[in-house]
Amino acid sequence: MGESVKRRRNTRPATYRPRTQAQKDRRQALWDARADDRRQGQRLGEEARLRLRLDALETALRDSGRGGIHKDRHTIPLDEIKDDDHRFHVLKARVERLEALWSINLRKRETRGKILIGGAILAEFAEEKSETNSTLLAHLVDILERRLGRVRDRLTVRDLLGDTTLALRPGGDASESLEDALSAAGETLPDFDAEAESAMTEDPDAESLTEDDSLLSAVA
Repeated sequence: MGESVKRRRNTRPATYRPRTQAQKDRRQALWDARADDRRQGQRLGEEARLRLRLDALETALRDSGRGGIHKDRHTIPLDEIKDDDHRFHVLKARVERLEALWSINLRKRETRGKILIGGAILAEFAEEKSETNSTLLAHLVDILERRLGRVRDRLTVRDLLGDTTLALRPGGDASESLEDALSAAGETLPDFDAEAESAMTEDPDAESLTEDDSLLSAVA
């Protein structure tokens, strides 16, 4: 009984009709349209994020004394670029450019901050000797002993601080000569004047560091 019913079911004509080419084309067109909508939505979201980042970077650079992307007189406002793809690529390029400028600005601010901190500490040591200064100097020498490894760096710091017990190399004696320290550490003494001149030549904004002289003198 069961076998005959199963056999009859298997002999029934199939009701499935393969899709016509027109139906396949309509389905593909619908799929492509949805994919385009998704891509368009993603790009609009990315463009909105980039615009917010561009505004934030321009504001930060202006507040720090540096002009933003519109400082260039030949820059076309984004709203005047009608082609969506071209506008998006221009916006992305401008954000990347300002990201680079902001990164450079942060490094320069960090360098300037280090100069100011160091100048303030040196100005403090330049005053009359006191018990507070002696304690501060001893603490500073302990930090330098742990943080500085190269002879050239220790020599520079020791010359700035004056009479300190900082050795010219880690584990060395404070009375050790420069030649002995260099030999023991396997180092050679560079030409500091040549290095300073080279750094000033390579950095077009190096002259701006002279602005700190007035600040350091005020601290001193």
